Amino acid sequence: MKINEAAKQLHTSAWTLRYYEEIGVLAPVARISGMRDYQSADLARIREILDLRACGVTLEEIKHFLQLETTANSTAAQRTLLTGQADELRTQITELEATLARLETKIETLPVKEFVSNGTN
Repeated sequence: MKINEAAKQLHTSAWTLRYYEEIGVLAPVARISGMRDYQSADLARIREILDLRACGVTLEEIKHFLQLETTANSTAAQRTLLTGQADELRTQITELEATLARLETKIETLPVKEFVSNGTN
């Protein structure tokens, strides 16, 4: 599958796929006559990368996460990385909930002003 087809199927851009390959997050894709030829394994790997990005994991962390697959005790190290991201998200959620509560309080304490029509509408 060519890059534009892969990008469309993955709901991303060809630029993103080239960039991931350029920075080493994605291993170089096999080429036929100089054009990238994405296979199902490539698409599965890209889906994993895109999913991790959607979870807020940085590209550098993703690169490290994927490199861990080839090391001993990789699952524990990957779990640690993902647990750190989950903890960070929990902190952000707590902060957002507090912000929302403050905003709702401000909304509730606003004085209610009646709209009075002057009859020109």
